[in-house]
Amino acid sequence: SRLREWMLRFHGVATHYLANYLGWRRLIDRNRGALSPSTVLRAALGMYVVQQTIVT
Repeated sequence: SRLREWMLRFHGVATHYLANYLGWRRLIDRNRGALSPSTVLRAALGMYVVQQTIVT
C-alpha cells in the first residue's frame, strides 16, 4: 500500500513521533495537487480547518 511504502522511509525513527508523521501524510493526501507553503504553515500553526464528511 502507499502508506506502507511511505513509512519505509522512517525506518529506525522512534514510534513516539508516528502520530506526527501520519498527520503530515494526511495533510499531503487531502491537498494533493493544491498543497502550498501557506497551507503547510497554517497546518503547522494549528490554523488549518479540516472539513470532515460523515456518512450515515
